[in-house]
Amino acid sequence: MATPATAEPIPPPVAAMIDAAAANPDQLKLVADIAKKTNPSSVAEIEARVAGLQAASAQARAERLARQGLFEGWTGNGELGGFISSGNTENRGLAIGINLNKETRRWKHGLRGQVDYQEDQGITSRERYFAGYEGNWKFSPRGFAVLALSFEQDRFTGFSSRFAQALGLGYRLVDGKRLTIALDGGPALRQTRFTNGIGETVLAARAALNGKWQATPQLAITQTATYYADNINSSLLSLTQASARVNGRLSARISVQINNEGNPPPGRENTDTVTRATIVYSF
Repeated sequence: MATPATAEPIPPPVAAMIDAAAANPDQLKLVADIAKKTNPSSVAEIEARVAGLQAASAQARAERLARQGLFEGWTGNGELGGFISSGNTENRGLAIGINLNKETRRWKHGLRGQVDYQEDQGITSRERYFAGYEGNWKFSPRGFAVLALSFEQDRFTGFSSRFAQALGLGYRLVDGKRLTIALDGGPALRQTRFTNGIGETVLAARAALNGKWQATPQLAITQTATYYADNINSSLLSLTQASARVNGRLSARISVQINNEGNPPPGRENTDTVTRATIVYSF
């Protein structure tokens, strides 16, 4: 490797290739690695140029986030496909989902909706609705505060409505480019209306896990789990998803969702499992 005194400038065509890849971090790393191998006498200059491009990109991103209005900067995806369920209901039906995300300099917002529905000879045999919001306020590079709100309805599990509101603190255990793992927890309040007409409002403890592994540029695996515990019942919602990119905006997704109630209403099973196969459109 050349020393600073004998280092050679980056050849103009190589510099142009590095600059052209600046908008895509993965592509920039790939181009830079190739450039260093093919131009060993310019390694220091290549690393300096890449560092400058990365710093400029980070600054531009921070400025862009600072200028965003309330309805700007949202990204997300919608999915459509089918499901197979087991537990309190064993059938197949239509699965619809939507995810929206927005990130500012301090906040990260996430909205999620999911519908599983089946009708057999005019009679509803599976009907579950879920809507949730999670806001993370970053107070350090890895630490964050959490506000989580959710609504769900699943008459076949035994409740016609359940609202939950939670506050907490979280920490990113792993914060890499390809792998992220975050944990959070805190107090929550839940209001449940059962299908027998009985309602209850309880104070609970909440814990959550969010993880994502970008196995390849085309394949991503995510795991989310939320657990509530109170003096009457406990609830676990676990969702594992594997998404394979088909082209720029379309992906194929397989997911497995597990819902477990520690103390379900009489005559109901503890665990429901839903397996979904969907096509996802990103926007």
